[in-house]
Amino acid sequence: MSDNTGDKAAQPAPADGTELPAAPPLQSAVGEMADLKEGEVLLPAFIERRATGLFVDPLVAGEQDFLTFVDRVSVAAARFTDLDYSIFQALVYGQEDMKTGPVRLAAAIVPFPAERRALYHAVKFSPDNGKAEYLFAPVEIEVEETVPLFGPSAEDGSAEVIGEETRKHRVPTRLDFDEFIAAMWEKGVRYGIAEKDVRAAIQGSQSLRLVIAHALLPTLGQDASIEEKTTALHRDNAPMILPNGRMDLRHFKNRFPQITADVRLLKKIPRWLGKPGRSVTGQLLEPALPKDFDLAAQAGPGTRVERCAEGEFIVSAMDGFLSIDKQNHLISVTEKIVSHEGVSMRTTGDVSLAGDEFEEHGEVQERRVVEGRHMTFFSAVYGNIISHGGRVLLKSCLAGGHIDSPGGSITVEGRASRAVLEARGGDIHVEFAESSRIVGSRVTVKHAVNCDILGEEVNIDLSEGCAIAGKQIRIAKSGARKDIETIVALLVPDFTRHEQEVAELEESRRQAEKLIAAQSEKLAQMQLSDAGFKQYMALALTITKGGAKLSATQEASWRSTQASYAQQMRNWQAIQDEREKTQQKLDQLLAELAALAERKLQAGSGISCTIEEIRGDTLVRRMAFQPDQPVVGGVQAQELVAHMREYGMSNDRLFWAPTGTFAWRYGDAIPDEG
Repeated sequence: MSDNTGDKAAQPAPADGTELPAAPPLQSAVGEMADLKEGEVLLPAFIERRATGLFVDPLVAGEQDFLTFVDRVSVAAARFTDLDYSIFQALVYGQEDMKTGPVRLAAAIVPFPAERRALYHAVKFSPDNGKAEYLFAPVEIEVEETVPLFGPSAEDGSAEVIGEETRKHRVPTRLDFDEFIAAMWEKGVRYGIAEKDVRAAIQGSQSLRLVIAHALLPTLGQDASIEEKTTALHRDNAPMILPNGRMDLRHFKNRFPQITADVRLLKKIPRWLGKPGRSVTGQLLEPALPKDFDLAAQAGPGTRVERCAEGEFIVSAMDGFLSIDKQNHLISVTEKIVSHEGVSMRTTGDVSLAGDEFEEHGEVQERRVVEGRHMTFFSAVYGNIISHGGRVLLKSCLAGGHIDSPGGSITVEGRASRAVLEARGGDIHVEFAESSRIVGSRVTVKHAVNCDILGEEVNIDLSEGCAIAGKQIRIAKSGARKDIETIVALLVPDFTRHEQEVAELEESRRQAEKLIAAQSEKLAQMQLSDAGFKQYMALALTITKGGAKLSATQEASWRSTQASYAQQMRNWQAIQDEREKTQQKLDQLLAELAALAERKLQAGSGISCTIEEIRGDTLVRRMAFQPDQPVVGGVQAQELVAHMREYGMSNDRLFWAPTGTFAWRYGDAIPDEG
């Protein structure tokens, strides 16, 4: 099959009305394997030549294979005719949206003669190959024309042809779009030719500088990102709304967010890769690679990474409190609340904690309140701490603040100054305390200066100018501070109420014993005054125990006897019941007296005071307390603290001297006043 295909597109006439000559028809440049000639192109397997043109199967033709084929066509000084430029570009650069199945590429492949190639001049590229400019102008082509040579003219004016002569001259012509594509390919413009604009410029007759090709800029991708999957990630620093609808400006709504297990916290939005572009020279323009991250690197303790069809998530692995480390970008779920911002009106307001564990690495400012259970403070505390039976640990100092932990413990590893520490029913341990009030069931202070200390058990390594009250007191060293002596009040039970209660119970006991004796006497008189009743009582007891069996006749007689003594029996039984009630009351009184005796014994058990070394004025005295009331709780604690610095009555003073040692136990004789 041979092609005889030339330029078929209609060309407009110039403005002067003359028609420019079209490019001459050209033979096909497609050759056969058996007799491939120079300048011919062998069609690859993925191109099918049909009557309607050349068809390419994109599924068979790879991007590189087709590009190689186009280069072969160019090297063979050939070109396509009736080229579908959009299909051509898609085949060269493998566009994804290209339809499947054979597609028509062009009508044919024909030679591209040198004289026609010479019509297309150089192209101007931008520095970044982002565009190419071409100057369109009228063109001429050199043509050869054979003309006859005439001899001398005859008389009649005719001349004889004596030969032929070939003459060359230039004639106007026009460019061709298919030639333009081939020429630009040779000159390096291989992508983005604006077909519509180029065709319009070719058809025009005016000189025109035109941007013939534009690069395709790469499409920017998108960095991988995070999508929040729960609102619990955010603190709510709005004022707390009270049940009555009013705002509590001291508390925030949700300062420390809580979360349950198996809740999706964050979702990774994968990065989107941008689409590459092309320069006008056909070079691939790669987009910037979007940033990516490893989601697992952001999953802290108490969380896990979950991957499923819906995406990649960070999921809470336990119930607890959300913690986001802004420096390391870690999200964690912990059993305890960890705060690094401190407690102030600006950052948190007053804090009420729902969790058991709390760590605060910032300062607690003056007048701010932190309420919770187990709490640890790594910086200074100037405000108030309230623990509900938990442990409170201060790694730094307490200055002017107040710690209250009923039933719990308080430990100050630093300094407590002008502070109040209260742990009724609990333990208090302080490294150094100055001008502070300390009240706890068990109090241990290494160095105390000008403090008021009340506890059931008090242990102090060094006391200077302190007032100390307790049931068991041990002081390693005691002395004065700036002419203020140390006053030790050893708490001893006041049994005044106890003795009154014992006296009342003893009187009740005597009355009960007297009543029992009278009731017993009355029962005995009833039997002595009536011998028949006595015999009846004895017989009734024997019959009740089964010691005697009655015949039918005896049974009738016995019922008659019972009827005759019925009233006496009722009187006797009434007195007997009263005596049993009185006896029960007596037993209760005896039990209460025994309990009082035991309580008295326990109230005085273990009461002692030991001062191993006295270095300055120290007074030790007895101070009474009510054993039926808590020593460190309620009104009695207030009373004891109010009178701790009093000297007391002279007969209650056990020791008063600037030097020496002291040891005394409850029950020992009162030593002579020193």
